[in-house]
Amino acid sequence: KCPYHIRTGEEARVPYVEFHRVFGFPYRSRATLQNKHLLFYELRSFSGTVVQKGHATNCTDQDNHPESMLFGVGGYLDAVTDAYENIGCIILYSNYSPCNEAYHCCISKIYNFLLKYPEITLCIYFSQLYHTEDGFPTAAWNREALRSLSSLWPRVTLQRLPGGMWPYLLCDFVYSTPESTL
Repeated sequence: KCPYHIRTGEEARVPYVEFHRVFGFPYRSRATLQNKHLLFYELRSFSGTVVQKGHATNCTDQDNHPESMLFGVGGYLDAVTDAYENIGCIILYSNYSPCNEAYHCCISKIYNFLLKYPEITLCIYFSQLYHTEDGFPTAAWNREALRSLSSLWPRVTLQRLPGGMWPYLLCDFVYSTPESTL
């Protein structure tokens, strides 16, 4: 519906300033753009070779999260997985963990995708939890959905973005990174 939120290859790189504001790097502080979801992805073959990498952002006009656009039925990953039959692993690097709120149902869409493609493994790295604090009405729902998704281990890995992964993201998904940061 809105093709501008998924980018691939070199076009998927984002400026360092945007990365810093969205992910809160280099200080694991709360990001300053709280309504912005930025998700980098890698599609890897069964042998581990990168088939495609890119990023997806949320669509505020249609109120879609990036996971919904990627994992929804007939969504981007359905099309790519059908075109490249050798995809064995999907790795996500996101500023937020996926949610399962009623309108978005991101985790449910991820589940349905994994049921459709049982040979694919999924690794999700996130810099902050999305709406899991007690002040949010959907907190219990999101926490339970995350527990359920993580119960699919070892096929699904869900964890906070480790500090050692920042340099990889900066080199592979970001441009205009200050040399002092690298």
